Amino acid sequence: MSFMWKGNFMAFNKLDSWGLCCLVAAALAISSCSNKSLQEDVPSFTSVFPYESRVVGKYPVDNHTKALLRFVVRAWVNTDAATLYGKAISLEGIADHVTWKREGSPTVDAQHIPGDVRTIPVAWMNLKERLLLTEPVSVHFYTILQDESSAPTPMDHYLGVVTTESIGKGSVITWRVYFDTTGWSPMASIMSSQIKSGLEKGFQSWIDEYGGMLIPVEVKN
Repeated sequence: MSFMWKGNFMAFNKLDSWGLCCLVAAALAISSCSNKSLQEDVPSFTSVFPYESRVVGKYPVDNHTKALLRFVVRAWVNTDAATLYGKAISLEGIADHVTWKREGSPTVDAQHIPGDVRTIPVAWMNLKERLLLTEPVSVHFYTILQDESSAPTPMDHYLGVVTTESIGKGSVITWRVYFDTTGWSPMASIMSSQIKSGLEKGFQSWIDEYGGMLIPVEVKN
């Protein structure tokens, strides 16, 4: 989710909801350019957080959404799990100019906790996400605040689940996204694809920094 925006917006007031969704999807578009990656072989592993399971550690997904799992982005990165957890929760390399409204301590270095809200600029609009659950270094859940976001969000009952675990000399990060749609929703599909591409770009930036590799995951519904 690299939210750089180009284009002519002379007709803002003429855009219907479809047009707004198209603009947001375009704003989520990711450049495919990247630095030469420090690719490394992924060690063999069995995750303690199987992405197919609707229980993540001790936390049931169904407590937060009954929506289907739509996609998974996973990578092994040659760094510790705490570093990946911090990068993921702050969206480092994934989104620019993220701001926070903290439920707890206002201290910049304080751990983010459930209730904290992050605001992500999308063109001239914004997307707000609330942390639902945090277990530092290993798990966090978040959702999109549809009513508080000015950007259109055609994905209902959205839930993001992020896990990090130490594997070999590095760590595996797995990012799951669940959501519902009302009938066939091409804009939900487009935005889902752009969000996935943004996550992959962010993961790749960490791989470029530390070494590692993206791990393809195919979700079958």
